[in-house]
Amino acid sequence: MGGNALKAESVRLPAARYREVEHEAVAILQRNFPQRRIEAVIAYADKANFGDLDILIEADTGYDARQFADALRAIEIVANGDVTSIGLAIAEGVFQLDLIRTESGSFDFASRYFGLNDFGNLIGRIAHKFGAKFGHLGLLYPLRAPDDKDHLIAELCITRDFSEALKLLGYDALLYENMRVNGEFRNLQDIFRYVVSSPYVNREIYLLDNRNHKARIRDAKRTTYNAFLLWLDEQKEITLPAYPWAEAGTAARDAQKENFLETTFMLFPDFRLAYVQALEKYARKKRLKQQFNGELAAEITGLSGKRLGELMAQVRHSFADEASFENFFLEADSDAVKARFLKEAAVLTSS
Repeated sequence: MGGNALKAESVRLPAARYREVEHEAVAILQRNFPQRRIEAVIAYADKANFGDLDILIEADTGYDARQFADALRAIEIVANGDVTSIGLAIAEGVFQLDLIRTESGSFDFASRYFGLNDFGNLIGRIAHKFGAKFGHLGLLYPLRAPDDKDHLIAELCITRDFSEALKLLGYDALLYENMRVNGEFRNLQDIFRYVVSSPYVNREIYLLDNRNHKARIRDAKRTTYNAFLLWLDEQKEITLPAYPWAEAGTAARDAQKENFLETTFMLFPDFRLAYVQALEKYARKKRLKQQFNGELAAEITGLSGKRLGELMAQVRHSFADEASFENFFLEADSDAVKARFLKEAAVLTSS
């Protein structure tokens, strides 16, 4: 993804030749792995040349990128997480092909997210402002601990329906699908015009100076993102939405995020249930840690070091099962907890 992952320099291919390579590579993979969904990422219609080819491959427990690379007779393989870049030997030289491991449940979303250059990344800026995450796995919500915003409890799925995600972010989902199917995203300008069609757009949220360090460094290297910034500069301010995003860390900004969250709860009840359950699970773990920890046990029993570790194991194993252990410490008052530690310490020292 980007065309520069290989040691060998990847050639750029004109559109017509790229289509030939794309068709042949996808055909080989589909012929050799008919049980998997395999699909090339789409580009805008008038793109003149290509530095690499991205292919999504449906994943399962037996996923092994090397078998796909071998089917394509790769001359170089570079693995990087879910993306495996391979060197494809063609008449013009070496061409980079990226095999992207894609979960079946998010395949349709990933196909659209990765397509059309930086389309997904640009759309994701609005999701980010609302405290959500728009990526190849779907529209997700990073849930953080109420008492520690630096602690990520879970990344919960709001939806893996791309159209529903677009609508939630203020976009015309039907227009997107029609343009995608009919090849009406012909150039970068078509993509940019769609990106700024949400009422939640404000040019300020895209400027590199307003991004965090990691995002600024990443997107500063992206050709399409920089082209979008130049395109924004060319547009008259009155032609673009200017949603009044509040400053980060303010009560007004928190209210914007909370309103978004309430909307998602109404539209996606499964997400709301997962949200509530995740908070309940976190509260249980926190309560359990407060009631059952080495510092408290040492204070009650006076044990330390190896003997303290043995006591903690003794207490845990004194219950019939893990559920009984957890329920006791979640429900017990301080006197009951103290009594339990002292009882098991006495058993331990007498053995």
